[in-house]
Amino acid sequence: MGRKIGDPSAAALEAAVPPNATDVAGDPEQAENAERRRKTRVPLDIPLMMSIYQWEGDGGFRGQSVHGRLLDLSEDGLLIESEFPLEKDMFIVIHFQQESQLPPMTARIIRIDRSKGAFQYGCLLSGLPLYQRLQLQEYIAGRN
Repeated sequence: MGRKIGDPSAAALEAAVPPNATDVAGDPEQAENAERRRKTRVPLDIPLMMSIYQWEGDGGFRGQSVHGRLLDLSEDGLLIESEFPLEKDMFIVIHFQQESQLPPMTARIIRIDRSKGAFQYGCLLSGLPLYQRLQLQEYIAGRN
C-alpha cells in the first residue's frame, strides 16, 4: 500500500477526532481508544487457525482449534473474524498458513464486535519478539 504500518494518515486523523470533539484527557480509556484509531490499519483477508485452551480445574488444559480470518493489522494489534464465540481477555494462539513460515503468535482479545453472524475480535499481540514482528511485516508486505 506504500504506507508504513503505524503512520497515521490525514484522513484517519480527521475520522478519529471530529472537529467538534471534546478533550478526552480526563478519561484515559477514551484517550487510548482515540489514539488507537489514529493508527494506520492495513486491510487483509488471511485465513488462519486459532488454538484456544481452557483450564479444567484439576491442573489440566483442554484445547481446540478454530478457523478464523485476519481482517486487518495495525502497529498495535490485529482484527480477527471467526464464527466461534470467545471472551474478552482470553489468550489465543494464532497459527498462520504453513506457506507463511510464521511461528505461532499469542494474542489477547481486548474487544469483541458482532458483525453479520460472526464475531470480530480486536487483539493485542503479546510478547512478540522483534524477529517475529519483522517476519510478520515481511509476510504482510509480500501479500500486498
